[in-house]
Amino acid sequence: MNDEVIQGQLQHHWVGATGGVALFERVGRTHPDAEVAAEVRKLAAEVNDDRESLRQIMVSMGFSPSRVGAVSARAGEWLGRFKPNGRVVSRSPLTDVLELEALRIAVSGKRIGWQVLRQLAEHDGRIDPRRVEILLERAESQLGRLHDLHLRVALDREVD
Repeated sequence: MNDEVIQGQLQHHWVGATGGVALFERVGRTHPDAEVAAEVRKLAAEVNDDRESLRQIMVSMGFSPSRVGAVSARAGEWLGRFKPNGRVVSRSPLTDVLELEALRIAVSGKRIGWQVLRQLAEHDGRIDPRRVEILLERAESQLGRLHDLHLRVALDREVD
C-alpha cells in the first residue's frame, strides 16, 4: 500500500474516530439507564485514548490529522441525533437501542482499521506492531462489552 492510500485510510479512520468519540460522550451523558451510561462513559474514555493513539501513529508516519474532517465528523454526529424515531421532543425507547448499535458499528470500524495497520506493520517500520496489537485487543474487549450492553437494552425495551 503506498503512502497516499495509507494516508487516506488513516484520515478516514481519524474522521470516524472523531465522530465516534462525540457519540460515545453523548450517549454516556444522556442514556437513561445509569449503569449503561456509566459503562459507556468508561468506553468513551478508552475510545478517546484510541483516537489519540491513532493521531500519534499518523504523526509518526508523517501525516497530519485533518481538522476539517474532525469538524465535519462532529457536525455529522450532531445531525445524526435527528433520526426518525416517532418522537419529536421526547426520547424514544428505540433511541437507546439504536445508539448502542451505532457504538458497536463505530468500534467495528475501528477494529478493521487496526487490523489493516497490523498487517501494514509487517512491511512498514514506521508502525509499531505491538502497539497496534494492544489497540486491536482493546477494540475486541470494547465490542464484547458493547454487545452485552446492547442486548441488555434491546431486551429490556422489548419487555416494556
